[in-house]
Amino acid sequence: MKKRIMRMLSLILAMVMLAGVIAGCGNGDTAPTGNGAASADAVKVTVLVPSDFESHISEAMEVFKKSHPDIQVELIIGAEESGKMATELSTLAAGNKLPDVAVGVENFAYILSQGLAYPLDNLYAADPDKEDALQAGINNYTYNGHLYALPFRVQFNGIMVNMDLLQAKNLDEPDYDWTIEEFMDLAKKATDNQHSGINIVDSGDNTHDLQTKLMGAMMDAPYQMYGYNMDAHEFDFTSGPWTKAQDYIKELRSVPGLISDELKEWSKRNQGIADAYDNKFGGSGDAMVAGKVLFGNHNSWETYWMVKKCNFEWDMYPVPHAADVSERIQTHIDYAFLTPAVTEVNAKAAYEVIKFLSYSKEGCLTRLAITDEGVSANDYTAFYTPGSSNPDVLQAYFDNDLIPEGMKYMLETISEDPEKIFIADANKLIPNFWDDVEDYLAQTQEQIANGGDAHALAQELQNKVNAAAKDTWERFEAKLEKNLEKFYESHPYEKK
Repeated sequence: MKKRIMRMLSLILAMVMLAGVIAGCGNGDTAPTGNGAASADAVKVTVLVPSDFESHISEAMEVFKKSHPDIQVELIIGAEESGKMATELSTLAAGNKLPDVAVGVENFAYILSQGLAYPLDNLYAADPDKEDALQAGINNYTYNGHLYALPFRVQFNGIMVNMDLLQAKNLDEPDYDWTIEEFMDLAKKATDNQHSGINIVDSGDNTHDLQTKLMGAMMDAPYQMYGYNMDAHEFDFTSGPWTKAQDYIKELRSVPGLISDELKEWSKRNQGIADAYDNKFGGSGDAMVAGKVLFGNHNSWETYWMVKKCNFEWDMYPVPHAADVSERIQTHIDYAFLTPAVTEVNAKAAYEVIKFLSYSKEGCLTRLAITDEGVSANDYTAFYTPGSSNPDVLQAYFDNDLIPEGMKYMLETISEDPEKIFIADANKLIPNFWDDVEDYLAQTQEQIANGGDAHALAQELQNKVNAAAKDTWERFEAKLEKNLEKFYESHPYEKK
């Protein structure tokens, strides 16, 4: 197998570098104080921390405080988790209680539509370290020529691969740059009366269904998640990938017992008949966790429970792609941003905070070390993948033996070439993404379930969805323009 060659940088050097960060090493600009206390004339910056990020960000900001005594950081622990941060921020704005800084994982387009993000153009342009930022993250959060957020962390769509089962069944270990046909073939070959090829295909969320992943893996740029064209702001359901992805799922389902968790559903529908799932897997609980399933339809942010529960060698592979399409890594990029509560007085200080939470060497090494400690202690901690292309940050990530090799491959690929990214979280970046799709999609899927032909229905679906999507985008752009004008009225120093 053509595995990437691991860098040979000294492990001791990496550990010293990380330990130095946790001890409060500075960024070279300001000498840290002994206890992290802010100086008397420190500039205050408030940071809204989602409840599920409290431990991680709080610990990281203690390091920031030591190296930035001129900035007084006040953490505001949110009432909501990161996925609901956008609506919480809107509530705070209505009560005139906006923080200066916030981070999130969903619905950034909503934040923009509400005028709650501060344009970072001047602050980013003035930063001598700006080239350290993962370029794909900068691209994602640039709207109409204005940058509104920095990459907070990177996550990947993937396929968990049971490496031990591959070896036990004498199956060829695929390259990371693998094809859908290889994936299908291995899933079938792994299936017998005791093993299955994959655990689930329907995740309960269109965003992460295997069908959605495979659809995207059959498209070249500029098409992104669910066939969305980020340039034209419309969907493609007629060129083939939408229907072909459904055909792949049908093909997997045609092999008895290949999809392990669907045996559970079969048993529920056939009460009184022997439990097919327990009969096949010997009552072992979760068959994938027990090592009896080759592939898991899972993603990089789910590694927190894999480390704790899966007592076999596994890896997180990229989603396989069509043979006639170049590999693109299906990537999610979460965000850190400033709000209009920031003023000329604390703008530079607030930017230092989001830079630390985004691409700075100090911030990324700090968060890598915190995560490493959590994973080593077998806590439920997902692997942190930084939104930085800083060489030292990448080296620390690549040298970490705990991080799956496939995730290192994915980060290396997108760091070297942002064009190798497939935007797998367009619903985060595009307003009303699923709202414009799901009603029409549900109607079409019902017709298909009743015997309709997906190929024949694709054009009608595309016409309806694109009419809604184009109207949404036009209204969104009008809001962006209006919000920007309002922002410059209250923050004239930021106007170019």
